[in-house]
Amino acid sequence: MEDPYYLVNFQSVLEDVRARCGDLLLPEEAARLEAFLRLPGDARRLYVRMLTRKGPWFRPGALVYPEIGPGALGALAAGGFLAGPEEASPADLAALLRKADLETLLAGAGIPFRRAEARAALAERVPEAVLRASADAVAPRGREWARLLFLLFFGNLEQDLTDFVLAELGHVRYEAYEVDPACRPFRDREEVDLLLSLDGLRTSLEAGEDLEGVTAALLAMERREGIRPQRRYHRLLADVGREWERRGSPEAALACFGRCALPPARERTARIHLARGRPELAAETALAMAEAPLDVGEERFARRFLGRLARHDLRAALWAEAHPPDPPLPEVRLRVARHPSGSVEQAALEASGWEGFWTENTLWTALYGLAFWDVLFAPVPGAFQHRFQLGPADLRTPQFALRRREAIEARLRELEEPGAPRRLIRARAEEKRGVANAFVNWRALAPDHLEAALDTLPQAALLAVLRAMAPNPAAFRSGFPDLFLHREGRCMLWEVKGPGDALRPEQERWLTLFNRAGLDARVAWVRYLEGEEP
Repeated sequence: MEDPYYLVNFQSVLEDVRARCGDLLLPEEAARLEAFLRLPGDARRLYVRMLTRKGPWFRPGALVYPEIGPGALGALAAGGFLAGPEEASPADLAALLRKADLETLLAGAGIPFRRAEARAALAERVPEAVLRASADAVAPRGREWARLLFLLFFGNLEQDLTDFVLAELGHVRYEAYEVDPACRPFRDREEVDLLLSLDGLRTSLEAGEDLEGVTAALLAMERREGIRPQRRYHRLLADVGREWERRGSPEAALACFGRCALPPARERTARIHLARGRPELAAETALAMAEAPLDVGEERFARRFLGRLARHDLRAALWAEAHPPDPPLPEVRLRVARHPSGSVEQAALEASGWEGFWTENTLWTALYGLAFWDVLFAPVPGAFQHRFQLGPADLRTPQFALRRREAIEARLRELEEPGAPRRLIRARAEEKRGVANAFVNWRALAPDHLEAALDTLPQAALLAVLRAMAPNPAAFRSGFPDLFLHREGRCMLWEVKGPGDALRPEQERWLTLFNRAGLDARVAWVRYLEGEEP
């Protein structure tokens, strides 16, 4: 019997992990891998079926498939791949019972049946022995082992066998890049354990558990080799720091922010120093942000913060004097009827008198992704570790631009030639339509919208966007104006703000950049007609 697709996919993960990362497996993990491959075919099929279904507990009667014979459960149990009902909690067992079984058990205990409360009442008030005698359950052993295999294959904890299925059904088409069989996402087991530990600490934080313990474990990780490049580590540091702020412990927050290399850690650090009466430290932090901002938000915050600090710190005053504020952004004020859809952007579009469409980030990130397609998918060593990537593995790191500096600079020079952006982007869109790219959302990018942009965008404005994004595209992919308006060969951009809305730093940054490049980009402040205010 030919193996079904789901077993083929799972076993291809196992074979890849065994070949590329076998030395990263602990002895018991490697032994489980070999034991799985020795299981009868029906047992392997059922195990993968259970892994890919919502569980972890199942009624045996619900595990019937035409391609799987009746002996699969027994083979799994004999091989150590199946847990029985004795390991299930009363709540696990109650969750598997059908309505009729629930009614019978509750009636026997003299408990009225209320659908919303039935399972909880059963688990809490019916004797456990009675419940166990009435329910059967099985669960696959080794879910964490399977999760580890996916981590070693994909290099992250987000992807799984679903990616295989989407690709095989044609729902996602990936770029045909070369995967280096010698390349793997982790150098050693310590890096694997670090990521798993970070995931466990994240779970504890979100569950509201022992913040002191989470913080101590997180800060202790700093001494471990390989932790600094981990984005998960820095994101968790930022979130733990914010939680300490919310609890009124600024010094504990600073301990986290001071080790965090991602925004908004430096902004929070500057604010805490100022609030604690340390303007010199606040200025030092803000100046570092101004000189080398990590994203748009840092750039805008540093400019404003140093302007406010100028009265208290000489260095801030000198910087503010050398960097005068940008002129006010152009505005348009509208009073409109509420749109039937409830969308303030659609109401503004209809009131504009122009043709146009809502795009926000979709259009601009696509223009970048199309213009730099071959740079994104260039065969840089270590960039592509499996066949289900939307972009290179180093996309969100400083190494992305450093390792492709010559290619990026060459592309920018090419785009300066008259008409080059339009020709290149059109050709790439025609060639690659439907192929997955981290920056191109084909479902949201209507072909006529792309054409309207290419027909009416001044080349200088398009180049300004591409130059701004090129060094760190992942950090500069949000905050673009909501509406793209066009008529008679011209275009205009509106950032639409309804009642109570305010501009975010990244939105101000893009509006300023567009206006500097000669493109009319405005803030559209919308108010509803009398009686229609929310």
